[in-house]
This record gives sequence, structure tokens and C-alpha cells, in this order.
Amino acid sequence: MKAIHPNLFTQVMKFPDSVRADLLEFLGATPVEDAQLKQMIADVAARLDDSAYRGFDQRLPA
Repeated sequence: MKAIHPNLFTQVMKFPDSVRADLLEFLGATPVEDAQLKQMIADVAARLDDSAYRGFDQRLPA
């Protein structure tokens, strides 16, 4: 397993527990370059932002 760059590791650790666990499990089993991991982090963060926004939008009274 290749070491994760400290800044990328910090970003991964900010994810919710279930997301972080899945991503760390994947990283432990699959060789991933820093550039690939950086893109994966951006993709996951965007999906989390999308789902948080949709959840917030659904809680607003009509």
C-alpha cells in the first residue's frame, strides 16, 4: 500500500464515518495515485454537498 499524502489524508478524515471507512478500505486494497485520490475526494465531497443541499431543501416549509 502506498502512503497517502498527509493533506489528502486530512481531507479523507473529514468525511462522515461510513464514507471515510469505505474510502479507506478501497485505498487499502487498490493502488491509487495522489492525483486520482484528489479527484475521488472532490467527487465524494460534491456528492455529499449535493445530498446535504437536497436534504436541507426538503426540510423547508412550503
